[in-house]
Amino acid sequence: MLHALSLAFGQLSDPRILKLIGFCLGITLGLFVGLYFLADYLVSTYLSLDGWWGTLLSGAGTFLIAWFTFPMFAVALAALFSDQVIDAVMARHYPGRQMPHSVSIPEMIVDGLKMALIALIGNVLALVFLLLPFLYPLVAYGLNGYLLGREYYEMPAFRRLPRPEAKALFERHRGRFVLAGVVIAFLSTIPFLNLIAPIIGIAFMVHMFESVVNLGSRRG
Repeated sequence: MLHALSLAFGQLSDPRILKLIGFCLGITLGLFVGLYFLADYLVSTYLSLDGWWGTLLSGAGTFLIAWFTFPMFAVALAALFSDQVIDAVMARHYPGRQMPHSVSIPEMIVDGLKMALIALIGNVLALVFLLLPFLYPLVAYGLNGYLLGREYYEMPAFRRLPRPEAKALFERHRGRFVLAGVVIAFLSTIPFLNLIAPIIGIAFMVHMFESVVNLGSRRG
């Protein structure tokens, strides 16, 4: 996993990836600001606290909600340039391997919206753990780790394998991909790094997917 992560970071110097970084920076920054104001609306509407301590708790709650839900909503953005990142990684590290199954734009949109809806419901339900501040980050990382692991996995897997086969492979190696999703979720909460985390996450998961496929091939 560390090797896959180091390869993903090494890909950032690729000219094809550099062209995407500026676009990614602007869009992800706007996404975070939008999430912050949405969280502020939810907190002010459903958590009315008086006094300076209430203002402090409301501000902290707003920040936590935006910070820990950002990774999951950023995955919808990642779908916009997933093809370019995957192509760059495959060309550099796996030039002989084919990606025979294309994913259409409507399919990407539907998958992204479905995952965003699931993430929204899950993260709203997780808000109860704001009453236990030490548990909330663990719940948020665990929830988003699973969702991110599955969604980022599907980006390369659906291009390489038929969907039923790709889903079966995920179930066989669920722990590995969920842990990779937790890593992506963690990277997505590191200041400044989170602005390009979608690119890193896609490249990272391509290497994770290829390592699992290669492991299966050697065993076969």
